[in-house]
Amino acid sequence: MEILAAQATALSLLPTADRHVWSLPDTDLAQAAHTRRKAAGVLERWRLPRATVDDAVLVVCELVTNAIRHGRSPVHIALHRRQGALTISVSDQGHVPFPTKGPELDLDLDLDMDVDLGVELGADPDHLGECGRGLSIVAALSQAHGYEGGDSTTFWARLHTHPTDHA
Repeated sequence: MEILAAQATALSLLPTADRHVWSLPDTDLAQAAHTRRKAAGVLERWRLPRATVDDAVLVVCELVTNAIRHGRSPVHIALHRRQGALTISVSDQGHVPFPTKGPELDLDLDLDMDVDLGVELGADPDHLGECGRGLSIVAALSQAHGYEGGDSTTFWARLHTHPTDHA
């Protein structure tokens, strides 16, 4: 909880033009589509490269869908850009059903830190099924990602915002 409070404080210090935070009114899966459109609008207003917007919207959708399916409301989404990076975080009031030993949630994370959540969390996605690939997608699209668990859960991902940084 201290880390989440520190994140909220750090986010509140960023200029409003560089952050956007909102909450979902309920945990209906239709909220994922609404969130995808809202995130795309914010990122386009920030004039991020099209490839970054596309990747970020997919990451937001995957994290929000997981929060809706596995957590409890309210679900909070935060987008913030800083120094050539976009950080996406999605928090819910659910309890993480796996060990909470993840990288510490910190707005100034070392970009070299990379935790493959799909492997660390023991996910073995059913490649023919509808579910189970979300965190692997997040890992593939982000330069850094992680989670903080306990009474509430926050998953985050960081993406580069420069066109030359995107593969």
